Amino acid sequence: MTKKIRKTVTTVREHPMHVPVSEKNPTGITIRDRHLRRLKGTYLDTTEMESIFKNYDRKSIIYPAKGKLKHKNADKYDEEIAVWSDYFNKKFNITNPLDPDVVKALIDSESDFRVDPRENNKAFGITQVTLGTLKVVQDPKGEAKDFIFEKIRQKDLKNPSIAIPITVRWLFRKRVTAMDKLKREPNHEELILEYKGLLKSDSKYKDAALRKYKEAYAKLKK
Repeated sequence: MTKKIRKTVTTVREHPMHVPVSEKNPTGITIRDRHLRRLKGTYLDTTEMESIFKNYDRKSIIYPAKGKLKHKNADKYDEEIAVWSDYFNKKFNITNPLDPDVVKALIDSESDFRVDPRENNKAFGITQVTLGTLKVVQDPKGEAKDFIFEKIRQKDLKNPSIAIPITVRWLFRKRVTAMDKLKREPNHEELILEYKGLLKSDSKYKDAALRKYKEAYAKLKK
């Protein structure tokens, strides 16, 4: 696995800073860096996503179940799901790894594996990422700052190779927020409800939204 990933915030734009006068610095002024630089390990842009996916060691990764869902392209993105689930399972090093079948069933419930379903003007792509989520996962000071993406545009969400890693990363964040709400580890259905913003909701849509996911997940596990 390539480790070309960079990190969150360090300073780098030059600005003058006063220091004690010395033989080495008789003027008492030095130049210090001040703009943001990323350090290795905590962010991805499109180029690095492509590189990671291309070079990822696939020998021991777990793929989602194949041939179980009837939608067109239902198995087309299995490799992306497998690679990014494995990547973030290792990145976050949790004891209860994310099941790739959860990701595949989520995609089924969100878009029927269509890259541009156009059923919601606030969510986009195969995983229906909202603009709010896209903003959060790119904010170096936000709630997902421990691992963010960079320079991803709304139109990029129509590319499954970009939408899937963003969604898998967001599921790890939703696991944390669900744990905070439940005061325990969420099961996979609770995780999906949190992803959909419905974990603590009384909305009538809640059961319908989960039903489609549950049906797809059950088929994948047969």
